[in-house]
Amino acid sequence: MTKNALIGLLAAIFLASPAASQADDAPPVALVIPEVPGDEIPLETAGPATPDTEQWNRVIGQVWVRNVTRPSLYRIAPKNGRDNGRAVIIVPGGGYSFVSIESEGYWVAERLAAQGYTAFVLKYRPRATPEDPDAFMTRLLAEWSGQSNDEDFDYPPAVDDLAAAISLVHGKSEEWGLVQDRLGVIGFSAGAHSAIRLLEGREEASLVQNLALIYPPVEKDIAMKPRPDLFMAIATDDFLFHGGILDLAGDWHESGGSVEFHLYSGGSHGFGMRPQGTTSDLWIEQYLAWLDLRGAAVGAAVQAD
Repeated sequence: MTKNALIGLLAAIFLASPAASQADDAPPVALVIPEVPGDEIPLETAGPATPDTEQWNRVIGQVWVRNVTRPSLYRIAPKNGRDNGRAVIIVPGGGYSFVSIESEGYWVAERLAAQGYTAFVLKYRPRATPEDPDAFMTRLLAEWSGQSNDEDFDYPPAVDDLAAAISLVHGKSEEWGLVQDRLGVIGFSAGAHSAIRLLEGREEASLVQNLALIYPPVEKDIAMKPRPDLFMAIATDDFLFHGGILDLAGDWHESGGSVEFHLYSGGSHGFGMRPQGTTSDLWIEQYLAWLDLRGAAVGAAVQAD
């Protein structure tokens, strides 16, 4: 993703937020540590001696965590007496400047858990940002207004954390009552970018049975092997929507992969679990229906064997 795309991401987040219309004296950044909906499990991609510098902020109505140096997984168990033995790792977005851990993390996990899935929210390492909230906002606004010179969007530590998360969940499947060959990953924006990079060159990709890419940045051909069952969703008024998204869906299908693609007429970028008043609000139900069908198909194949 180029600098201009990152600026567009920030613009979409700020302008799409309902809180953007609040009174002028409302603080744009507030310190907050939300209630965590599940157990936190550390990942080993950062050593135990690594200083903990993470900061939690509520920015224009959304909870973000930034300056993460000790990545972890939040495990949210199935609710309402439902447990289908299947796990999904959720990778929030944030342009690698922060982790949008609420709208693209916890809230997604709670819906999955209500459907019987064990959900894991990945708190990965984004790039370092200024510790001071005002300086942090100034930097974001500089990127927004085109005053930043950072053109390199890839951030390998975030991909390392995703690979470690997949390996951990797979390795503990029996302990946690999970079926090993039914692991799903869902990534949002930068999180989708990490998932793409993982499938392009990490051995952990072979452990992923299904993949969801929600408003992913796709600017070139993707050489993914293997190609798990794919779900994609994006809105036409998203600045990331262009021919590359359509090409990805077509190439995936032509290569023999299963693909479901939802293109919404509105919703902008970064809608996550925040209602937009458009049909993009239906994405979570469509994703859950798709997931349920994937499980039914795998179960039927196992019984046939």
